Amino acid sequence: MNGKLFIVSAPSGAGKTSLVESVLDRLKPKCSIDRLVTYTTRDARPGEVNGIDFCFVTETEFEIRLQEGFFIEWSRDYGCYYGSPKTVEVDLLHGNSRILVIDRTGAKQLCEHVLDAVTIWIYTESICVLRDRLLNRGTNSLEQIESRLELARAELEQEFENKFYKYHILNDDFSKTVQNLEEIFVKELKIF
Repeated sequence: MNGKLFIVSAPSGAGKTSLVESVLDRLKPKCSIDRLVTYTTRDARPGEVNGIDFCFVTETEFEIRLQEGFFIEWSRDYGCYYGSPKTVEVDLLHGNSRILVIDRTGAKQLCEHVLDAVTIWIYTESICVLRDRLLNRGTNSLEQIESRLELARAELEQEFENKFYKYHILNDDFSKTVQNLEEIFVKELKIF
């Protein structure tokens, strides 16, 4: 049986990576699932580990892989490249489920290749909440934060005007959101 691909997207600062990591801790003992490590040219944030959180590469390395057809989807956001390796297709064929934490553009590209992907959109109560979270994270300049918020506004508007994602989860309480997200995985993976 093939594995399932879960695509989790959200505006920057909505908590998608932390939520996915918490759900993975709860699911791994029950099934073969892991997060697909994607590639980026952005700098690592404090605590991020190369090969675990992302594969951090130079622009030149990314562009070479791009020319070689290494990525199933890619985008350029905030002045940096982001991409998902085609190895996900092999993982799925071998019955391993994968979670991809990517943006809306990447999700749409990926769904052209993996037609039965389970798509999940996470959002917060307001742009103000995102701004506060990004400020508290302390890894971006004010200019970068404004750029991320501008993209967040556009993504939120696009998603609520033209729904693309199968599931929508409001992240207003971390524990409750983890539980809601886990319920989606359990349902889709048929873990009882």
